[in-house]
Amino acid sequence: MAPMARRRDVLTPGAIAVLVIAADQASKVWAQGSLRPDHEITVITGWLWFRLTSNSGASLGMLRGYNLVFLVASILVVLAVAVIVIRGAPGRVGAIALGAVAGGTASNLIDRVRLGSVIDFIEVHLWPTDFNLADAAIRLGVLVFVLTLLFGRSRRSRRNAASRPTG
Repeated sequence: MAPMARRRDVLTPGAIAVLVIAADQASKVWAQGSLRPDHEITVITGWLWFRLTSNSGASLGMLRGYNLVFLVASILVVLAVAVIVIRGAPGRVGAIALGAVAGGTASNLIDRVRLGSVIDFIEVHLWPTDFNLADAAIRLGVLVFVLTLLFGRSRRSRRNAASRPTG
């Protein structure tokens, strides 16, 4: 791989991570300044509300109070993403997805270090818990990365099958 292309493959997820961190932290500053924990603001009637909450556990409020465990886990996730990216993520879409995962994880890590818990403020109908932009970036990034891996493997299998001699 050419050095310029390799550099772009590392810079792209880094830039995505920085954008996710900036958007998430800015939205949390807005939420903390504009929302009250005991009051919901309806954005789309019956579907979307804003309400300030905090979570010292994991998704769905599991393991509340284990902030240190999630702090360490977040550091490990960011390091694992960095290693995958440096070794060569599967294509540009995979690199972008990993950037979203790293950015979301790092932004929630910032909350855990700074506040002792993660700020959540988005509530969606039929979704089991409140969340934030970092959580959305993590979920979307993981989904896209897994799909990239699956479709990449499927394409390689078809290519290999087509190149095998018949007989």
